[in-house]
Amino acid sequence: MLDNPIDHTPHFEPDANAQTTSAVVVLRPGEARALVGQAVASLQQVQEKRHSGHMVIVGSSTARHVIHHLLKEDPGRDTFAVGQIRNARLGETPKDSRGPGPYLFDQGHITRGWPAPLLEKFGPGDIYLKGANAIDPQGNAAILLGSPTGGSIGVALSILYARGGSLIIPVTLEKLIPSVPKAMGLLGQGVPQRVMGIAVGLIPIMAGSATIVTELQAMRILANVEATVVAAGGTDDCAGAAVIHFQGKEENVKKMWDIILAMRDNNLIHA
Repeated sequence: MLDNPIDHTPHFEPDANAQTTSAVVVLRPGEARALVGQAVASLQQVQEKRHSGHMVIVGSSTARHVIHHLLKEDPGRDTFAVGQIRNARLGETPKDSRGPGPYLFDQGHITRGWPAPLLEKFGPGDIYLKGANAIDPQGNAAILLGSPTGGSIGVALSILYARGGSLIIPVTLEKLIPSVPKAMGLLGQGVPQRVMGIAVGLIPIMAGSATIVTELQAMRILANVEATVVAAGGTDDCAGAAVIHFQGKEENVKKMWDIILAMRDNNLIHA
């Protein structure tokens, strides 16, 4: 499991007197994103910022599901996420097909657009929520940078760190790499001589500076079960899938099982 030293998600609470059981599920990539998004949207601190304080939710294929569960609307995949890896290329959504931008929550008032003006109002505990392109076993995360000035995350980090804001990163385990620090020394716009797609940099989010929510934390948040990845990969629709074992009280395991089955009726996981 990822080391997440400032994890503000609920911790697994085993009950020695309760009957325990276990299960194994196969989560396809779209299902994993939906599960993480549902869990993040249910976090108490996210629910609170929906109505008071300040919060920014930046577009990604996983953050799309956060918005779906938080606001009961679909911002779209290609119109919400600016950076994309598809057709074997690093790229961006064309400017003329992008949506209005990140969701901005300002004391219960919701708009969309460039987050810098709202970030100026940030204080302790206000939330910046953004997906990642990489995580490693040590709890580090990293975000690819297509913008030469660092994009929205380049603007946000200094304010978050200076004022005690909270960074929440919903990310699935298909983004797991061996080492974020090692990757840091390899990328930078103009550094590699050949690139499939646009040139990119990489900004690290070091362990302890964000709350990272993967499928494992999501299962704990939603049903108080302890989850472990036991295998990965597959063919056809299961390429990139995670095979996850989870255990806990019988009613909690059943709850998690039912959440996954119900999630498969969500049309967003197929688009």
